[in-house]
Amino acid sequence: MIFIREGTRAHRLLMLLACVGEYPMQAVCLLGNDRVWKRRIRQLQKVEDFCLPDGAERVRLQMLTVSGKGKSKTIRLHKSALPVLRKTAPDAFRYYTEHFPDHHFSGAATHVSRNHRIAEVVAMCMAAKIGVLPWLVRDLHDPQVRYQNVDRACCYLSGALKEFYADEMAKTGFTRIAGAIVYPQGVYAVYNTRDQPMLWRGRGEEKAQILLSSIFRTGGFRTEVDSAILVGRDFRTAAATLEDAFARRHLKERLDQLYRHLHFIPQNEFGVKLLQIITMEDWDAKLREAIFGDERANPLPRGLEHDAYMDEAYHFSHLDGDLCRLIRFRRSMRNWPEEQYVLVCYSEQMPYLKEYLGDLWDGANLRVQRIDLDALHTHLQKA
Repeated sequence: MIFIREGTRAHRLLMLLACVGEYPMQAVCLLGNDRVWKRRIRQLQKVEDFCLPDGAERVRLQMLTVSGKGKSKTIRLHKSALPVLRKTAPDAFRYYTEHFPDHHFSGAATHVSRNHRIAEVVAMCMAAKIGVLPWLVRDLHDPQVRYQNVDRACCYLSGALKEFYADEMAKTGFTRIAGAIVYPQGVYAVYNTRDQPMLWRGRGEEKAQILLSSIFRTGGFRTEVDSAILVGRDFRTAAATLEDAFARRHLKERLDQLYRHLHFIPQNEFGVKLLQIITMEDWDAKLREAIFGDERANPLPRGLEHDAYMDEAYHFSHLDGDLCRLIRFRRSMRNWPEEQYVLVCYSEQMPYLKEYLGDLWDGANLRVQRIDLDALHTHLQKA
């Protein structure tokens, strides 16, 4: 007997698939223990007895289907599970039937990949306790949401964003944005590049940024959304993205020209905790205080990128995974080699930082300070 009630794996899969339609098998690790979840998914592909939340009704059905191979291997709801979805969560059922009419999915690789990108973002948000299920989050038209006056972070998927202004769909229909995370006093555009470097080509993402800046307002006035989150398979993806950034001949094709802040979030438990940190209220001030205390960056007319000046050295924190600031920090080190620097980072980030900084990493004027993410995450949650 498999119980479908809030908190169970069967219920989480039911809600997740009602939201995204299909989920990549290779990203099951984002849901929790990989072996345990795959064992449960195999079980749910068979006809089993299920007990509904009220405990009175029991049904016998197949809940999931799995099709495709390799990266395209995808998990979907079996049609016999739809009556259970309707009884368990009527709002989720209405959302599913509206967005996936007739329980139909395209098998084209581009469509599957697009659905998987959004599904992985939803899974990351669910793991980070960020509201993302469309039938549970507040209406995007709510002024409190648009002015970022929310008490907890929530994510709006690309479909809802593109449909906000119906007459703008032709301009933003092909952007690669996966969604937008709204947190107290802030907004992030969200991209998922999976295991490939993010290539900022064409003007699609520029139009997406304009769209978000029009939707989210502060005090009723348009404000530019200048921060984004880049979700990727692992830190090698971050290194490849940085390498591509400097291969662009035109400035408009560079990631650090479109967004002033681009936070890289790996698809693992480390990334979930980092995502929680950068969606806290006043997270940047809390993070700076936790690391540097009362010390602050000295405003320098020459534009040297740093967070604090202590012990005759410029301290730069990469604890938020901001790739754009990292680009500016490397530029500072090259422009002012006579200065002393301290790079504050996590041990997990060091391989791609070492690759990106190159000869600067082993320079006599750079010292690396490592921070434990678990300890920092616990401290900030208590702050």
